[in-house]
Amino acid sequence: MMRAALAAGIAGSVALAGAGSAAAVGTADRAAATRAAGWLATEPPSSMPAGQQADVMVAMRITGRRAASLRPRLRALSRSGPAYATGAGEAAKVVMGALAAGGNPSRLGGVNYVARIRRDSRSPGRYGATAFDQGLSMLALRAATGRVPASATRTLLRLRSGPGWNLGLTTTGGPDVDSTALSVVALRAAGQRCTSAPIRAAQRWMARQRSGGGWSAYPGTGPSANSTALVARADLACGASATSALRVIRRLQQRSGAIRYTTAEPESRLLATSESVPALAGVSLARGLRPD
Repeated sequence: MMRAALAAGIAGSVALAGAGSAAAVGTADRAAATRAAGWLATEPPSSMPAGQQADVMVAMRITGRRAASLRPRLRALSRSGPAYATGAGEAAKVVMGALAAGGNPSRLGGVNYVARIRRDSRSPGRYGATAFDQGLSMLALRAATGRVPASATRTLLRLRSGPGWNLGLTTTGGPDVDSTALSVVALRAAGQRCTSAPIRAAQRWMARQRSGGGWSAYPGTGPSANSTALVARADLACGASATSALRVIRRLQQRSGAIRYTTAEPESRLLATSESVPALAGVSLARGLRPD
């Protein structure tokens, strides 16, 4: 699947830096986020690849788990991270997971994952090969350093495909929902205004792709939790309400707290659930986090 989880980490005791939008989500959404994180917490660290481990750590932390409770997962991430994080996008996920558990991503298990993001730069401001590499890298750099390089913003804006972005970050071939939503969040992390022409064009285009109340990465199919959550997170990044999108996600939640990919297919419930938690919690990860 061409989707990855978004997240931004925190070191030690933290407070959201205006990252939440209480008016954008309701009590039922926040309760669903807590239930989803509870299900994620039952998945043992030893059973997860590094990328999913990092996603789960962020989802658990933003729903109120203490950083200290994530230390067993941090130890597992420090062991599996080096072999996994060979590119910018993978390194970015490790950075965010480490920060969520109060770790230092510049020296986690003797590895500097922030440097690994920067090392996988094909040109100034271009990280990795895909829109997810670029978007996750921008979010991770914001979380770890407090800023996104201006060259990354210029690169992302230059590589628009019509009104949005596509997975390969090419200017031809047309946009897709997932890549466009993540790119909007990344631009917001870099300080791009919601009133800017690129973000407004992307939001209008995404609104037209809605089907069955939600969004899908594949035109003509029913809404998926993953794509719907990404669009909701783009809305939250601009302070907009995501109420109806979150209702779609809640309908996909099982009694256990896990969230299915679609009504017909569970696919990776781990991925669908960890991607949905930030949106359900009403947290915009675009603004990063700051120490208390």
